[in-house]
Amino acid sequence: MNLKVNYLNLVRQLVPPHKRQPNRLNFLRSLLYPLQQLFNSFRIWREHSRMMINVNSQTAILLGYLRRKYNEPKIRIETFSNRLLLVGLLREGSGMWPGFSLNEEDLLVHEPEQGNREEYIYLQPVALEYEMEEKYNGADFIVYIPYTVDKDQITAEIEKYKQVLLKYIIIQE
Repeated sequence: MNLKVNYLNLVRQLVPPHKRQPNRLNFLRSLLYPLQQLFNSFRIWREHSRMMINVNSQTAILLGYLRRKYNEPKIRIETFSNRLLLVGLLREGSGMWPGFSLNEEDLLVHEPEQGNREEYIYLQPVALEYEMEEKYNGADFIVYIPYTVDKDQITAEIEKYKQVLLKYIIIQE
């Protein structure tokens, strides 16, 4: 349960309508203002604690943690992908069948033949063997950070949460 209490609005709701004069509401709200401030600081602590519990080596969660901690939306993580085809089962239908081609022109979207209900066929490129590994130099993911963020601090954070055998590269842009 994610409890959110607006004490200033609660005062208005609890006071009967015929007694809701501005001075009276402001006085009652001023009495509850310290409680509202305390609840706001608790809410910030609760959100931080929930985030820290959920941080692990998954790149999307690690990315969200780094962006939030350093308040830098330009931090991004690119994961290694060997670009294998995601091939569906026969019972899943033709919508899950991959389209691929050897010609670069065929990789563009083109119209299907008449009588076909699908409007477009999207063909995907297939990487050659070891093509993606050359870009990553044996790393599992690359972290791109701006020059305003300290590389040593990011390294320490990633080392704290990454899995043991994962390798990474940090590139400052």
